[in-house]
Amino acid sequence: MDQSLFQATAGHISSRFQTQEDVEVARENKKKEWEDAYKRIGQEPPPQEPEEEHDGRTLYERLQTQKEIKNEEWDTKMKLSNQWRGLNAEEKRFLQDKEEEKRRAQKEIETRETEELRQYRERLAERKGGIGSDAPPPPTSAPAAKVVAKKVPVKDGKKKDVKTLMKGVVVKKKAKAPVATKPATEEAPTAKIGSKRDASDEGDEGGEDEKRRKVEKAE
Repeated sequence: MDQSLFQATAGHISSRFQTQEDVEVARENKKKEWEDAYKRIGQEPPPQEPEEEHDGRTLYERLQTQKEIKNEEWDTKMKLSNQWRGLNAEEKRFLQDKEEEKRRAQKEIETRETEELRQYRERLAERKGGIGSDAPPPPTSAPAAKVVAKKVPVKDGKKKDVKTLMKGVVVKKKAKAPVATKPATEEAPTAKIGSKRDASDEGDEGGEDEKRRKVEKAE
């Protein structure tokens, strides 16, 4: 009982496995049947796609390999050196066109400024020329210079000479005239005359004193 069960189980397990020779024979038979079927309908058989190579690894090993490949691709993508790329031909051409437009615009601005400056200088020269033509012609002979007589300062020579001459001069006082007695009726006018004379004498004396002081100061 047990032996028969073992033989049945072994035959069932062995039927699940094929050798490489059996696989090649089955492939050739399939190919022959494919060609015979197309010959019967009078057509050439299309080229068959190559069969995938048999991978003897387990499912875990194949999944682990795919995971490692994806991680490597992610690390390579996130590297700083790989985040920058060079410009392609179209981008370079676009930048060159923009630079050329910028240079042309700058050249036009410079040309316009040069033209405006030239026109301004021409107008300024014409204006100066018009002002020069309207002005009167310059005189042929220079006008005679006005002679301004300089005032010669008068020296105080005479004053100094007078002062030097008056040095050592002694001014004598005038003697008073005797006053005669008159009657009482003429007393008032006599007093008036005497007072006038005294005033004149005092004035003379004052003038002489003043002259004397001036002479002393001059010395």
